[in-house]
Amino acid sequence: MIPLLIPDLPSTEQLLPWLQRIDTARWYSNFGPLVQAFESQMALLLSHDQAIPLTTVSNGTTAIELALLALDIPKDRYALTPALTFPATGTAIKQVGLRPVFTDVDPQSWLLTPDIARQVLKKRKVDVIVPVASFGCPQPVAEWDQLSEETGIPVLIDAAAAFGSQAVGQRCIITFSFHATKPFGIGEGGLVVAQSAELINKIRRLSNFGFENGLITQCGSNAKLSEYHAAVGLAQLARWPQIVARRQKIWHDYLQHLSVIEQVSLQRTPSNMIWAILAVKVSDISDLSALTATLLEHGIPTRRWYCPPLSAHPAFSGAEQIAPDGSTQLTVTEELARSLLGLPFHSFLEQEQIAEICGCLRRTICKK
Repeated sequence: MIPLLIPDLPSTEQLLPWLQRIDTARWYSNFGPLVQAFESQMALLLSHDQAIPLTTVSNGTTAIELALLALDIPKDRYALTPALTFPATGTAIKQVGLRPVFTDVDPQSWLLTPDIARQVLKKRKVDVIVPVASFGCPQPVAEWDQLSEETGIPVLIDAAAAFGSQAVGQRCIITFSFHATKPFGIGEGGLVVAQSAELINKIRRLSNFGFENGLITQCGSNAKLSEYHAAVGLAQLARWPQIVARRQKIWHDYLQHLSVIEQVSLQRTPSNMIWAILAVKVSDISDLSALTATLLEHGIPTRRWYCPPLSAHPAFSGAEQIAPDGSTQLTVTEELARSLLGLPFHSFLEQEQIAEICGCLRRTICKK
């Protein structure tokens, strides 16, 4: 059996020096020295020339929730987001008392783009936009900055799987996930990045229940990153260049094999993207269940990431849907939900395994 996902985290030996620092300091949570060091290094990594305001949190979902809370949007207002995303995007919106409005995605990039949002905004007022870096594909942050400046609508990019690929803009808020299965994994953790130090400081307070000078003025949550997770993060930073190189090599090996399968198409992505997971679009097959069963028989597990779309989950029943043309038919999302298939992708795949996966996929499709 070829594993679908294998987390790529530091070894015990690589972690030990950082764990010894925790023992020495006897500081385990509440913005300890390792969290501070991890945030400082992250700020330099993301901005290159000067540190950018950011704060760590306990996971990627709380990153979205606290960022939305910090925007002070009244309850029951509307958040535009794609139906094609992981449920955490929608649950975070609902958890802070907002109403998701689901829309469609671009047929090539599989993203809610600024152009789609502009079309929707001609027909529907919303109070915040939450685009997603789907499957780790980065959003065009400069275009979202421009849309936010023109409309006054805040934009929060859910870039859970796009750390290292998603650029940071001037107006947008960016959230990342450091879940174990992400390219930069630390077990659990999240990051919120924005140019506004005031906003980041507010999110940091909200991650500590909302305390400010000993009083709570706005209710937050207990969402701080522990020193132990920061230790993993600091050890992971030393490994990051090798992780990036390995994942990009695996992607190029995949591309060589997948490009010759006529029925398979790929998400349009930038060439320097750091791949998180691999989803392919399979055409000319009405039901993928037989294909996935055959692949599994050959030791190749698959997954239907983002399928079904959020609009089909009972938790979001009754949520509004609006396509760019003003209809309720999210045609691109519905097509992708029928045809997307996730293949094994992780740092430990070998060339022979990739050839085996793609060869079996090609043979099975051609029999259909």
